[in-house]
Amino acid sequence: MDTSEKSFEAYIETVLTASGYRVREPKNYNVESCMDEEMLFEFIYATQPKEWEKLKEQHGEELKSKFVYRLKTEIEKRGLLDVLRKGFADYGSRFQLVYFAPESTLNPEHALLHQNNIFSIMRQVKFSQKDGKSLDTVIFLNGLPISTLELKNYLTGQNVQDAIKQYRYDRDPREALFAFKRCLVHFAVDNDLVYMTTRLAGKSTFFLPFNKGFENGAGNPVNPSGFKSAYLWEEVLQKNSLLQIIAEFMLVSIEKTTDEEGNQKEKETLIFPRYHQLDAVRQMVDHAREHGA
Repeated sequence: MDTSEKSFEAYIETVLTASGYRVREPKNYNVESCMDEEMLFEFIYATQPKEWEKLKEQHGEELKSKFVYRLKTEIEKRGLLDVLRKGFADYGSRFQLVYFAPESTLNPEHALLHQNNIFSIMRQVKFSQKDGKSLDTVIFLNGLPISTLELKNYLTGQNVQDAIKQYRYDRDPREALFAFKRCLVHFAVDNDLVYMTTRLAGKSTFFLPFNKGFENGAGNPVNPSGFKSAYLWEEVLQKNSLLQIIAEFMLVSIEKTTDEEGNQKEKETLIFPRYHQLDAVRQMVDHAREHGA
């Protein structure tokens, strides 16, 4: 029996691909642009061909490289969340990078666009231009990385704290994939527990528990059919769940502070919902939908 982290990765991959994810190879990841460009262009071609042809009149043969450069610049300036929600413009052409679920069934065109979103999973991703370091798993939406996962298996003698340590001491926040607001959330995961952060800051990185809780305490309940942490990939990372989180739950909080010299500063926090927050809101909405406010 394979008891390595790779078997853990493979299991998660199997669950996600069964729900519609695509498997991508590490070679598909462009370290410089921080994208899976093939998936990005497949999405654009399928959903916005007219805008693409219009932009082609401006850029000609350099269209792909200029499009990637423009998108990369927008993400670095505004953050991935804002770009996903609002799209971006280039020479009079406007592009959406995701289509969220339609509010009703009255717009079949939007429903079709929504179906063209591409979720993909990539394992052992080499994220650095400086060395050959790789991380366990990256989740992509239309070619853009939205989540990373470091996985630890008890059978190898490691746990979630080792994954947290790896993020703190072996994942340089100056790397494009780990820059603040470039990727939405980073998960440290073992067989039983899940922790998360939205900002890597070296040894100062702060992780929050992303667990269900058990008997009015921390941790997760026993899962008779598998890992205690399986809700992460069986619920949270499912396609419709992630789209809803990006569209409705995540936000950038800006806190204004004044230093001792009277200078005003702003501190940004990218907020990803805790599991119990996510679960409670969804249950209340479902209840109100069925029984009324």
